[in-house]
Amino acid sequence: MADPSGGPRTPWPLRAAALALVCGLGAPTAGLANPFLDKCLKAEATSSELAGACQTALNQGGVSGRTAAAAWTNYGVALSEMGRDGDAIGAYDRAQQEDSALPAIYVNRALAYSRRGRTAEALADWGRAIQLEPSSAEPLVGRATLQLQRGDASGALSDLDRAVQLAPSNPDAHYNRGVALAALGRLSEAASAFGRVLHFDPSDAAAHLQRGVALAKAGDTAGGIADLDAAVRLSPSWAAAWATRGQLRERAGQGEQAAQDYRRAFELGYQAPWLNQKIEALGG
Repeated sequence: MADPSGGPRTPWPLRAAALALVCGLGAPTAGLANPFLDKCLKAEATSSELAGACQTALNQGGVSGRTAAAAWTNYGVALSEMGRDGDAIGAYDRAQQEDSALPAIYVNRALAYSRRGRTAEALADWGRAIQLEPSSAEPLVGRATLQLQRGDASGALSDLDRAVQLAPSNPDAHYNRGVALAALGRLSEAASAFGRVLHFDPSDAAAHLQRGVALAKAGDTAGGIADLDAAVRLSPSWAAAWATRGQLRERAGQGEQAAQDYRRAFELGYQAPWLNQKIEALGG
């Protein structure tokens, strides 16, 4: 069957915009003493503006402890958003030197490590973030995402089970839990997990597609096609949705409709040897 999604949903750098409150930096005097620090900690600017504000604030000096750690963290986030993960890791290292108990350091450095293929270091940082924030679902989802990418569906599921207990309304936790369950062959449970995503966002085309694939593999081809109908309706330019629905329709004996879907997937640029063979068999 066509690869519909490209894998689990991956987090992106998390701006530490709330750190001002955590660090007690909400007082106006902090901004008056160093307006660049105020802009850095609010983390509302564009990536380049945020990087400039944080760098200037830190260069001006007079910032230490958790305040400095927050500034270095947001500087690293801005660098990561600009595609400079190597420099970002250096910024996160400086943040750790200032305050090693700030969870945002490890969350964002883990993401940067992952993008650079440094898996062992990423897993260690996710573990540290989980230790520092045991009641937060986000680090668990982050570590599970990396585990899924490594093919460790069982490890990922353990983290995601905890994540959905901590944050029952977190759609990414339910989505990635569905990916893990599907990888383990627990298809009915996977369909239910994707159903939870759709409970929170009925317009999530990827969740419709994933649930449709799980249902079809579990023997409910009609239910799978219905979900793929929704995926195509919600995301009509998504080639993988057309290709996947074509496969389900062909399985259901709907040859003419399947051919239409295959042609549309091909027109939208879906690349796969099996689809090329289908198109050739259909006469181009």
